[in-house]
Amino acid sequence: MPQSERVEQLTREALACVKAGKSVRAIAYLSEIIGFDPNRAQAYLNRGNTFARLGDFDAGLADYGRVIALEPNQFEGWYNRGSARVAVGQYDAAIADLTEAIRLKPNVGYAYCSRGLSHLRKAERAKALADFEKGLSLWVDMPLCYYGRGEIRLADGKHQDAIDDFSRGIKSKPTAESLTQRAAAYETIGEIQKALKDYRSALSLQPRLKTAEAGIARLTRNSQN
Repeated sequence: MPQSERVEQLTREALACVKAGKSVRAIAYLSEIIGFDPNRAQAYLNRGNTFARLGDFDAGLADYGRVIALEPNQFEGWYNRGSARVAVGQYDAAIADLTEAIRLKPNVGYAYCSRGLSHLRKAERAKALADFEKGLSLWVDMPLCYYGRGEIRLADGKHQDAIDDFSRGIKSKPTAESLTQRAAAYETIGEIQKALKDYRSALSLQPRLKTAEAGIARLTRNSQN
């Protein structure tokens, strides 16, 4: 079989494995493709994404770096490396990568959300809020932006606004963290039953989550006093 046909076959098999959740096998196929063609940026991108899904961010970051070296004007390389850096807490480097991604494609809302999260984790709340607002102005259905803005509003004591943001995010993509944050807002304004419901929902998504367990224990204890 000619090499070009073999590469195309491997690409199809790798993508099928990714869709089927067979990440380790997908990585093997993608590595074989790279062996045939070490300058194939898309193969590095796909392999980097697969490594990231497995939680192997070091390998993912290395592959994204290779994508950027091969195709520095490709949005996905910068965005995906920036997002991986957010995941491992490399916030300054993440902001630099995501800023370059935004320069290349300034109308992609989720890039602003990821950069906003980096600013938020650095306690740069004004910059974070500006990014969340910009992201939502470009694409309204982005849970990450709602969660980030809700976190800022909760810290500012704007409890109902925070609840509204968390609720929008939860409607699209519920997470244990967002449910506990909404529960905390409900608890603060005296909506105890709603708070308990959210804490319990958080535990159903992430059993033994300490913040949710503590919230339930606290509210149950208070109701008995």
